[in-house]
Amino acid sequence: MAESYSIPQGYSIGLARTDEVALLPAIEEASENLFPLKDIPLELRKNSGLPLSFFEQARLAQRLWVARALDPAMPVGFGAAILLDAGAHLHQLSVLPAHGRRGLGRALVLEIARWARKEDFASLTLTTFRHLAFNGPFYASLGFEPIPVAHQGREIRAALAREAEQGLDPSTRIAMRLERARFPDSP
Repeated sequence: MAESYSIPQGYSIGLARTDEVALLPAIEEASENLFPLKDIPLELRKNSGLPLSFFEQARLAQRLWVARALDPAMPVGFGAAILLDAGAHLHQLSVLPAHGRRGLGRALVLEIARWARKEDFASLTLTTFRHLAFNGPFYASLGFEPIPVAHQGREIRAALAREAEQGLDPSTRIAMRLERARFPDSP
């Protein structure tokens, strides 16, 4: 059964606009501060942010969605997708902590899954922390399931290896997949 969702009242979600791109790294940085230091050490936080060029390329490819507060009108979260193993992959999801726990992360993920359905992808993948409530268990609540190592594509395995090289503990990381049958149809 396809997941249904709604956008929280007082917010909108849509493709990123040119004038919003420069604001997104600060959202990523603020949301990263929610992670325990044992999971993302301070040294790694200083150098782990996505470059502006990534955001601009994702915007041009129409694979960057922004959650906007309506009053005052401003970006408060984003989700970015890339292509990995010839499929849709949720590369980054970030929401400002002050706007967290309202359903914006869920709405962003499901908006990206809706895009993946429209683009005819068989699934949506991601890598995340398996043990943090707002990571692995959160994605599992949306229908994502762990991808056994034997079924991980070459590029997913490479992404996990890069994360380990950057300093993330591989024992805490997991690759997950949302199958097309669970993609939402519309908000």
